[in-house]
Amino acid sequence: MSWTDFLPGGLRRRVETGVGARAVLSNITWLSFDRVVRMGVGLVVGVWVARFLGPGDYGLLSFSLAFASLLGPIAFLGLDSIVVRELVRSPDRREELVGTAFGLKAAGGVVAIVLSVVLAALLRPGDNLTLVLVAIAATIFLVQSFDAIDFWFQSRVESRYTVYAKNAAFIIASVFRVILIAVGATVVAFGWAGLLEAMIASLGLLLVYWKRGGQFAAWRLDFTTARTLLTASWPLLLAGLSVAIYMRIDQVMLGYMMDDVAVGTYSAASKVVEVWYFIPGSIAASVFPALVKARETGEGVYKKRLQLFYDSISSIGLIISALVSLGSGFLITLLYGDQYQGAIPILTIYAWASVPVFLGVATGQYLVLENKIDVLLYRTLLGGATNVALNIVLIPPLGGVGAAVATLVSQCVVTFSLLFFHGGGGQARAILDSLNPVRLVRNTVRVLKA
Repeated sequence: MSWTDFLPGGLRRRVETGVGARAVLSNITWLSFDRVVRMGVGLVVGVWVARFLGPGDYGLLSFSLAFASLLGPIAFLGLDSIVVRELVRSPDRREELVGTAFGLKAAGGVVAIVLSVVLAALLRPGDNLTLVLVAIAATIFLVQSFDAIDFWFQSRVESRYTVYAKNAAFIIASVFRVILIAVGATVVAFGWAGLLEAMIASLGLLLVYWKRGGQFAAWRLDFTTARTLLTASWPLLLAGLSVAIYMRIDQVMLGYMMDDVAVGTYSAASKVVEVWYFIPGSIAASVFPALVKARETGEGVYKKRLQLFYDSISSIGLIISALVSLGSGFLITLLYGDQYQGAIPILTIYAWASVPVFLGVATGQYLVLENKIDVLLYRTLLGGATNVALNIVLIPPLGGVGAAVATLVSQCVVTFSLLFFHGGGGQARAILDSLNPVRLVRNTVRVLKA
């Protein structure tokens, strides 16, 4: 008996006969399992940490992580989708592509560490505690250079091996965090817990890569390949910086314009929403190789798969946003207690950012497929600029609520700005179609009854 036997007839036939559908769904299942484990365990442990540290120290830790994440794209270099695409096209170049990606990410990680420490010292002069936490958080990016191995597994739709490594690291680090709470550790120790998780995950990736026949010693850094990858990825690097700005600048600006308590309260609300952000990423990572092949097969198949991608993403986002927004008071009180009551109005607004975030991930995959990296760059720059401008205006009078409004608006600007770019009108219409609840219900019923 197969797991597909439990699906409705129409859906089961599509899964069993679709080209690569079983592999894609299996990959989504593994990625989702990874994130569900992280969502469940991470939420419990994260809430426990927030309660233990209180809004002040929790805000300081969140500020440091957010500050370092602003420069994280320099370490990632926008290589992810580009390297996966090249590995799908030329799997025989594995050692060259993975080795080159590792070398580039390692160099970017070193640059990210230096810049993070220097900028943190300028922003908060004399605050040695913040400086230490930022340095620890930035070092994680250097350790994550081994995520280049994950590119290979993504290209083969075999993300379960990455799940093995990263889940093991996550569980160990979570146990370590619980121990830190039990012994009454300082906030710096919780910063080290994040670095420990990254180190164990990298060791795990090396192990599963070796088990699957890969050899770290066979990797080679090819400068011609590096130049080709960077030429293709630099717009994605800039886009990543813009994404980091409109995703994390709110916490940094709250910490600069207000205090760590405001950051802690805001971070508590955002964590409840962002815990669901694994969904579009899991689907996108699994569907991307199939979309690459569909584009080469024919326009009709390609458009249908893109529309199905958008439909799935938007329907999930709408459901999550509505449930979290309506239950914001209950969720904050249950999870964080009375000391975080200020997070309730923030969560009510912030929850709706899930919809444009989910669709933004989906349309980002389309832009990479179509090699419209310039559009990806322009729209994220626009979103980052919008978020910064709105935060400057809204944070002083409204605090965390103003930052939540700024985030929601800027995410919408990013996703729906496709309307204003050449050739983006069709995709914008597809996005709007995916938000039509009547159409979604009708299509779902048709699939289940077919």
